[in-house]
Amino acid sequence: MLHRPRTSQNIGAAARALANTGAGTLWVVEAAGYDRVQAARLAAGADYVLDEMKAVQTLDEALADCVDVVMTSGREIQGALLPEQAASRLLSFPGDVALVFGDEVHGLTNAELARANAVATIPTERKSSLNLAQAVLVFGYEVLKALGAKPLPIAPPQPLAQDRLVAMARERAKTLLLSAGFLNPQQPDLVLDELVSLARRAKPTRREMELLLAALAQLQRAQKP
Repeated sequence: MLHRPRTSQNIGAAARALANTGAGTLWVVEAAGYDRVQAARLAAGADYVLDEMKAVQTLDEALADCVDVVMTSGREIQGALLPEQAASRLLSFPGDVALVFGDEVHGLTNAELARANAVATIPTERKSSLNLAQAVLVFGYEVLKALGAKPLPIAPPQPLAQDRLVAMARERAKTLLLSAGFLNPQQPDLVLDELVSLARRAKPTRREMELLLAALAQLQRAQKP
């Protein structure tokens, strides 16, 4: 939940972070001057997050149905949760929960933080504040880990080259290698079969063999006077 975000671009960048992590629905409170086009530029394809975004005018309205509220701060606050602790806590509640981020300059006020059930902060080195979307991504990633990150999708296997393509490549290579003097005209198949055997063991894909055929065809054309 973004409270009083100052730019539409930051809303878009936060939407992208939620798309990366699947950490929940984007809520925006008091988004003055929100521009969907500007937000989409930084969302980088996460338009569905913007389409499903809940925009409300007050924090009371945003938190009304929540059974637990964790607010974030870049300040040192005693007892503040780490991002992984905040994620674990929020996921433990059987109902609507909220993770609230303040504006990009001042963050959440003391009065707003007092409304939280817990406060969370991101440990940093020399600078305590993070870019808004960076903060959303850090917490979103912890939610993703707590839920159990799904493995990356496996690319579908490329179809292997059919035997006819290998046979075509063999004949084109034979012609070229004979004309180049590489093969013995009396027994060209001895060496040629070894080369073809190498290709078969490599299990080339259909596209790879088609590229090889195209290259051999180009070489044949280049040899012609």
